Amino acid sequence: MSDSGPSISKIVASSTSFVEKAVEFRHFMLFTSFILLLDACLVVFFDKNILSSFQSLSGPEVNAASAIIFLGVYFFCMALFFPTLRQISRLGVALIYFKWFWNSSKGSNLGNNWHYPSLIKEKALTKRDKVILDIVENHEEEIKNKHVNLNVGFALVFLFVINYFVLGDENLRSITQQAELLLDRDFGFLINLIINAGMAVFVIFNMVMVGLSLNPIEEDKIYIPSGSDDKNV
Repeated sequence: MSDSGPSISKIVASSTSFVEKAVEFRHFMLFTSFILLLDACLVVFFDKNILSSFQSLSGPEVNAASAIIFLGVYFFCMALFFPTLRQISRLGVALIYFKWFWNSSKGSNLGNNWHYPSLIKEKALTKRDKVILDIVENHEEEIKNKHVNLNVGFALVFLFVINYFVLGDENLRSITQQAELLLDRDFGFLINLIINAGMAVFVIFNMVMVGLSLNPIEEDKIYIPSGSDDKNV
């Protein structure tokens, strides 16, 4: 009985941590990407989707070595392949945008209180201005998180497109293709409305994420109050 207290505390702490991650959108995108990639690998290499794979849990066909290989592929895709693919795609979009749509005579609408982080940081380091350094560090952290989220979102959209449009056939459907079949089934008005609304939101999210992740224009300036001595940076 003496160990029951710490054990319960660990369970509560683990549950709380899990819930906190579940409500973060980045973790949703990571988990969904994991499911889509796993389903794609099962369709390609084992001729079954992820739903049919769990129908026979007593005799799993995927061994530990295959699972480790898949995890390696997943980490490689999320850490290197998709971020690189996104930047290459952004470069292509940028070439098209700046060649046909960019207006060089259009100036920036930002005022004099906006500065490039590298310049303002260099001057703040020279003057040992901790306030400005904190502002710059927070800005850099926000930019880093933004790009991580966009990389994960781009990966999710790419995997969704592959899973829905490329994989599967009449005899073997991917998980997204099976999800589409729910639209033709009658679960009652309320359930059908929830299913349609959920799929509509997911499709709209994918479209918005494509636009955000491939946006070639990025304002990297940071706002510094006009009272700062660094306003001429």
